[in-house]
Amino acid sequence: MCPLAMLACGESAEIVGVRHGLRHHGGTCAHEEDSCCASGRHGRGGRRSARLSEMGFSPGQIIEVVQNSPGVPMLLRVRDGNMALDKRTAMEIIVRRILS
Repeated sequence: MCPLAMLACGESAEIVGVRHGLRHHGGTCAHEEDSCCASGRHGRGGRRSARLSEMGFSPGQIIEVVQNSPGVPMLLRVRDGNMALDKRTAMEIIVRRILS
């Protein structure tokens, strides 16, 4: 499993969950208590998870990376359409690669 932002153009993956609540401490990341891969929790992370789910980024959904170039949002095929997603948000979506 890895963050969505790590996939290359043409790769497909299944969404496993959304992590949130990361905070930085002197250049390293640490998880806040009970914050990893939540789906529907209250607070800012829960709202983000709910919004991503509304957009089609829900656990079990298959997505394909159409474009992943430096300096621009990712272009993804989700359900029946294409969607752009910023890399910061894509780093919070955990996926399992589908090997073809």
